[in-house]
Amino acid sequence: MTKKEAIKAVIDHFPVHPVPHCIRFTNEALEKYRLYTTLDFDPVRDGGSYIVTSHTNHGWKEIKPGYWQDYFGVVWNKTYDTTLGIVDEPLIKQPSFIGFKFPDPENIPVYNFINDNNKKYPDHFHTLSIGFALFERAWSLIGMEQFMIYLMLEPAFINDLLDKISEYNIRVIRMAASIGGVDGVYLGDDWGGQHGLLIGPDLWREFIKPRYHRICNAIHNEGLVVFQHSCGKVEELLPDMIECGTDVFNPFQPEVMDIWSIKKQFHGKLAFWGGLSVQHTMPFSTTADVIKEGKKLLDDMGREGGYIFSPSHAMTGDIPMENIKALIDLANNQ
Repeated sequence: MTKKEAIKAVIDHFPVHPVPHCIRFTNEALEKYRLYTTLDFDPVRDGGSYIVTSHTNHGWKEIKPGYWQDYFGVVWNKTYDTTLGIVDEPLIKQPSFIGFKFPDPENIPVYNFINDNNKKYPDHFHTLSIGFALFERAWSLIGMEQFMIYLMLEPAFINDLLDKISEYNIRVIRMAASIGGVDGVYLGDDWGGQHGLLIGPDLWREFIKPRYHRICNAIHNEGLVVFQHSCGKVEELLPDMIECGTDVFNPFQPEVMDIWSIKKQFHGKLAFWGGLSVQHTMPFSTTADVIKEGKKLLDDMGREGGYIFSPSHAMTGDIPMENIKALIDLANNQ
């Protein structure tokens, strides 16, 4: 069974052994781990990950040291957080599109990444990753505070904005599908914080859900799998995600949800990817604790299928390198 076939079997809720895994890194953690291993460490090749990703958040233009401009024109300050950064200044300052033009979805580097990754990793499960897929793209353009205000005072503008973002994403998905080599689409869109949803379930269902549903339908129409990434305490939306067509939910944070009861409740309806704590276990526990928690996930959650073994987010720079190595060794030596 190839790694691609193993992921497909997991998504179809068949037990797979060894349990497929995917361990990702922030830029800071990857740089530190390469120094630790004294190798040009590749998380896919050397980490054994089953999934390879071609990401729309890559290939941005550095306009000055530490400041990167994405394809929409948003500038991200990465002088502190080198992986994601923070928005330097919103581009749309009024509830109007005057003076703003959406990028050409057929002219972004991700399609070159897809071709390159298929040559490098032909047997892996390949995802197109759309970062800032909907909610996050909207607030990155107008600012988080203004997004919240406009939900109440300018709902027509928010509806129009989310529709335009959705159409852009759907065109990217169709373009990626047309060139081939993609098995799924990974939508990055954080809807929650540590204690609950950022905009509440009613507003999410009014503004986000219809567009999310449309994007999921577009992905399935291309014969691809839907991966939804949302950090935070968002389990109250899981039934809605399933209704919209979500196949896999990530990052499955044990810090904010009971992953064991959720896995049991939605087994056969939704696959899960993640589950090992990067807020507590990975940075603050011993190597033995990392192995213990990892083995429990592999043995008790992975054996029933519908589960991709992984930390609950990309490895961060505060995690001891010994813990990262122990996790990779565990995943590759089941």
